Order: sequence, then C-alpha cells, then structure tokens
Amino acid sequence: MQEKIPIEVIVRFTENGEIRPLKLIYGDKIYLIDKVYKKTMTTPKGSFGLSLEYNCLINGKRKKIYFDRYNNIWYVFKTTIEEKPDPVYNPLNYDFLND
Repeated sequence: MQEKIPIEVIVRFTENGEIRPLKLIYGDKIYLIDKVYKKTMTTPKGSFGLSLEYNCLINGKRKKIYFDRYNNIWYVFKTTIEEKPDPVYNPLNYDFLND
C-alpha cells in the first residue's frame, strides 16, 4: 500500500514555461535535487487524475516526485507495509488438539 505525502518544493520556471524542481523540503530538512532525468504525465497508483512525474536524483538516490497540476500540490509516495497475521506453523497440517 502506498501513502501519499505532501511536500514543499522550490522550483524554477523556464522561459518556455517548464517547471524545474530545485529543492525539496520535508519536515525540517532541505534536499537538493541534483538532476531531473525524466518528466512524464502519468496517473500514479493511489492517486486520481493526471500528475507530472519527475524522476530525479536526490542526495545520490533516484526518487520520483509528483506535481498535481489541478490541486497545485507536490507529493511523494511512501510504501507502507500492511500488517498480516503470522501463519501458524504446522508442517504436517495435522490438528493434534482434536485427536
């Protein structure tokens, strides 16, 4: 499952009207966006409508950040692990309590 987390982004607008993200602010930390590899229009899982997806290099790691043009918000997805109950170990599939 993915959780949508809003973030603050400092951007530069080019003379062609393109949006170039420069820095990402999350909590009290500022992350420099070293490079933007690719920008695509996509519908990410867990989100409605089209968003701009930026495939970036941030602090030496490749990350995807998204810009929702309709709501004017930047966000990232955090993968959360759903808690599942541990299966009961029974190698013979034998119910020894009812014998």
